[in-house]
Formats: sequence, structure tokens, C-alpha cells
Amino acid sequence: MPSAIAGSLSCARCSLLLTASERFCTRCGAPQVPAAAGGALVTGAGLLAGVAQATATRRRTAALVDVAVAVLPAVAVVAASVTAADGGTATTVGAVLAGVGVVVLVGAALFVAVTRRGRSVGLLVTRCRRVDLLTALPPHLGTALRGALAPWSPHATLTADLRRGRDPLDPALHPLGPEDLGPVVVPRAPASPPGAPEGRRAARAARRAAPGSGADGDRTPLADVRLVPTTGDVVVVGGTVLVGRKPETPDPGVVVHALPDIARTLSRNHAVLEWADGLLWVTDLHTTNGTTVTAPDGAVQPLVPGQRTATAIGWHVELGERDYTVTAGDPA
Repeated sequence: MPSAIAGSLSCARCSLLLTASERFCTRCGAPQVPAAAGGALVTGAGLLAGVAQATATRRRTAALVDVAVAVLPAVAVVAASVTAADGGTATTVGAVLAGVGVVVLVGAALFVAVTRRGRSVGLLVTRCRRVDLLTALPPHLGTALRGALAPWSPHATLTADLRRGRDPLDPALHPLGPEDLGPVVVPRAPASPPGAPEGRRAARAARRAAPGSGADGDRTPLADVRLVPTTGDVVVVGGTVLVGRKPETPDPGVVVHALPDIARTLSRNHAVLEWADGLLWVTDLHTTNGTTVTAPDGAVQPLVPGQRTATAIGWHVELGERDYTVTAGDPA
């Protein structure tokens, strides 16, 4: 069945012609989601995959900032007009009308900013963006006005929190898999007499070697990988590890690793780390502050909650506000 958001013949975002078998737009990266996986108003799939909705507190804060931006200049204009004039009813009425005009002009400018880039002053301050639910693009003027003046009407817009998820205007990146990353291996250390210093140094160098550095020699797969933070404990992943502030699981085959988190940016059960098929697989468990992976070339990808995504040595994994570097562990 064709996608509920993007048909089988063209992309809903950029109108590029596609075949029914293509899961992602080859131009803008928008995923083509079957109707069975979600409807047009589902914020966790389709064009809004990886986008985190802003909390009610952040939305109200953005609205209050916008109101202040519109009202404070008007108050200043009214006060200046009354102070400069001699007084009288006519002067007061004129000052009030001037203030109303300022509010209307500033309000119109804010609405234009929302329809152009999805960001007013309040949304910019709170690091949010408002987009249309159907297109994941900045809303039209009528949609923006209805969402602001009639909040009780059916919601046609979404306020995205750019701190916790993907920017809706950025291309939606598909989850990485084995076809995107090669197997992680390290060169085997040369034979040395047991206990020889050069043998120990060679073994340490082999464990620290980057993937593929010994392409011409005999290479051995890794038994585990290690997530090294800037400060704190190293997380060793040799199978399946559940990490979080106070992780719990009834599965005896899963290793539980609690991470100290005074700032409480980690969820109780934050992410699952799996070392399998020569790759480190990371799955975000629908956390509050999200999980992000960064490639060695600097490409940042916030993870879609529940989506198993592959990383490799040299990548960075950000759990909440804790940054880890993926490094080689012991050879198998």
C-alpha cells in the first residue's frame, strides 16, 4: 500500500519521482512510510521521524516571550507619547492607538517569521521550531493563525524541540546498518616471547588500532568494544548492555550498567548497547533527552526511539549530555 504521507510515485517534501520499492527519497531523505505503520498525524514516523515534540512548558515559554516582544515596545511608545504631550483625552487615545499599531506590526512580523522559517523570537530563544504536521515544513499563515488564536481547534502544527531531536527541516537520515559500515577488526599482534616488553606493546597497539589499519595482514575480530567518556567509568560492551541512571531488566542475558548522573540527563533505562556482527548497535529507549551518534566526519544523527542503529570504532555516542568515544577492546 502506498505511503500515507508520500505516495509511491513522488516524494511529499520535494516532489521527486520515486518507485514503489524505494523506502527513502534519494534527494531529500524523507522516508516513505506505509500506511500500516502510521497515519498522517503520527509524529513518530514519516517526515517527522526523529523529531521530538516540545513540552507544554517550553511552548508556553515561547508564547510568553513572543507576547513580551510585541507588548513591551507598545508600552514604551504609549509612555513616550503621553510624556511628550500636554495631556488630554485626545492625546491619550492617540497614544493608545499608536501602541495598538505597534502590537499589530510586531505580531505580523512574528507570524511571517513562523511561516518562513518556523521560528519566532520565542521559538528561537527556546530552541524550537513550528512545522505543519502533514508536510514537516513551516506552516502557512492560516494554519499558524489558527494554532495561535484557536488552540482548542484540531492541531495542524507541531512544535519541535531542537535540543532533543532532529530539526524537521533537515533531511531525515535512514538508520545505519551493516551495508553502511564494514566489519570492525584489528591486526593481530606479531608473535613475541611471553612477557617480552615489545610483545605487550604490540598487543596494546593492536587493541588501539583503527579499523582496517592492517588490511594486508592477518586480522582478528574484536571480542568487545569500549565507550570511553571524557570523565567517568569506561563502559565495556561485549554482548548486550543496558545503560541508564538506574537500569533494571528481568533478562539474565543482559548486563546492567548504571551511569552516575547528578544532572539527571539520563533516563532510568536509557539505551541498549549491543556488540554483534562486528558493529556496535545502539537503541534509544524512548528517553527524555535522547541519544545521538556522531560519525568521524562530524555527521550528527539523533536516534529514532526504538530504532536499532549501527556505529563503529571512532564514532561518538551521546547519552543525554554524556559523550562517549567508541574504541577497540580486546581481540576475540
